[in-house]
Amino acid sequence: MTLKKKIISLTFFGLIPFYSDLVFIVFKINIKSTFLPTNLSAFYGALIICFLSGMHWKSLIQAKKIELLVIPMIPVIFLWITFFFSNKLFFQFTVIFGLLWCLVSDLTLLKKLNEKWFKKMRVLITIFAIIPLTLNFFYQ
Repeated sequence: MTLKKKIISLTFFGLIPFYSDLVFIVFKINIKSTFLPTNLSAFYGALIICFLSGMHWKSLIQAKKIELLVIPMIPVIFLWITFFFSNKLFFQFTVIFGLLWCLVSDLTLLKKLNEKWFKKMRVLITIFAIIPLTLNFFYQ
């Protein structure tokens, strides 16, 4: 398997946790735990946004675009503020906004650094990640 195929496969497998809340709803599984957030897919989305922002930092540093380093941090700051100080629905909305922010960052700030296949994959992955987060609004 080529590196490109490995990246695509692992990225699509990374979508599975986004659909965890829908699985819980469909199979009427009730998770009440002090260790797990009640909205697993949104929390996982927040972690993914932090990971993507770190990747953007690395790319901007390597490209010597130090003046742009604040841009990937904007969704991360909003995410954790809303996680701790806001309601669940607003946090979930912020995760959707953050995923879109990371996609736009990939397509604009890093457009010369990313290959065409990677950009297409990022668009698809973002759409497939936002779908369950959007559906969760209707099952709160």
